[in-house]
Amino acid sequence: MERNVLVVSLFLLLPTPFAFAGQIPAIFTFGNSLFDAGNNHFNKNCSIQADFPPYGRNFFHHPTGRFTNGRTIADFISELVGLPIQEPYLEVELKIEMGSIKDYPKTGINFASAGSGLLQETSRDWGVTPIQTQFKQLENLVKQKKLDQSIIKNAFFLFESGSNDVFQYFIPAADEREPPQSFVARMLKEILTVINGVYALGARRIVALGLGPVGCIPARSLLPDAPVDKCYKEMNDVVTAFNQGLEHKVMEIPKKLPGAVGVFGDAFNMVQQFISSPRHYGNSLAPTMAYYRY
Repeated sequence: MERNVLVVSLFLLLPTPFAFAGQIPAIFTFGNSLFDAGNNHFNKNCSIQADFPPYGRNFFHHPTGRFTNGRTIADFISELVGLPIQEPYLEVELKIEMGSIKDYPKTGINFASAGSGLLQETSRDWGVTPIQTQFKQLENLVKQKKLDQSIIKNAFFLFESGSNDVFQYFIPAADEREPPQSFVARMLKEILTVINGVYALGARRIVALGLGPVGCIPARSLLPDAPVDKCYKEMNDVVTAFNQGLEHKVMEIPKKLPGAVGVFGDAFNMVQQFISSPRHYGNSLAPTMAYYRY
């Protein structure tokens, strides 16, 4: 239910060129576990996996490599605009290698990798695919003319990344971390590089989702200095700084990238609405305040 509301809320923000399903022929997705449709599953060198129950039990009825019991946000968006759910890039590559298909899908590809981040050092030892490599995978397909340029021009490019970077930033003790301002600046530099890269390939419809309240996830209680009875304010402060910077950069896209449209999805405040008013969104069980209170 919450993912449905998030998807609808996102589309209410979209300008007219995005708003009509028939005008979106394809979706290309980049990011982490919120979007990963199974790339890690097909990457046997990756130790971050969701290929076992209960993953997938409520929609696909078996694990698909998605880090959810059903569909991802990217899957819901695809269905909302009338497109088939995008297959993971590594699965498509395998099908072409095995000869079961000849061409790359014209309705988009999912490049996301769970555990990945904006910074290449994030989860490096776990074998994930960083967003820079995700972009290179797309770039190679375009340069090799395996994807039609008209598809790229009219496609919907969806980005969500950074939560794993923020979480790992807080693993060292406070006196061992770089200043949060420079950390956020490095994250923003990386996402802008990728956005500029897809624009250079012909992309003109760009959506970047901000981060949710990472400081409220249960695992934060395992971090040094993190409280166990409320959200980790310092972590959410870093998230907020990143989101504000990302929103500003995305809103500048029409000015800095001629012909492009940029949309920022405010996931943080959307999630807070779900938490503060669960019954309004069809959830009769209030969340545990130990995880969500500031």
